[in-house]
Amino acid sequence: VTMKVFAILSLAAMAMAGAVEMRDGCHGNNCNRAVTGTGGHLLPSATRKADCSSFQATTVTPEAVTTTVTVTVDADEPAKFKRNVQPLEQRDDKVIPTYIKNCASPEDYAAACSCWGITATTSTAPTPTSTVTSTVTEDYCEDL
Repeated sequence: VTMKVFAILSLAAMAMAGAVEMRDGCHGNNCNRAVTGTGGHLLPSATRKADCSSFQATTVTPEAVTTTVTVTVDADEPAKFKRNVQPLEQRDDKVIPTYIKNCASPEDYAAACSCWGITATTSTAPTPTSTVTSTVTEDYCEDL
């Protein structure tokens, strides 16, 4: 009977050990402790997890487009349109929360967040557009 109990407990222990997953690089480092630690001096874990989620989320915004429409108006002629399309630049810099003092780089902070299973996500925003209309009135009779 003792041998059977020992065998069953051994199998149960091996099954439990397989269920516990230790992520590589998630221990023994002050950056990871500052992000995922349980010390009383740290902000609540819900706050730190929310900051990780925000940091790991990237929204890709397609290049913005401004369209300039020039309308030339004359009483005897139909309106003429001229378009000038100019793309705008946009930057998205990742900043480590100020209360995290022990992470040397954004990559270190992202790795520490991944210890909680919070990994990088990407979403695409709609393309921003803007139209500027300019109306020019000309008297074609002056050219005669």
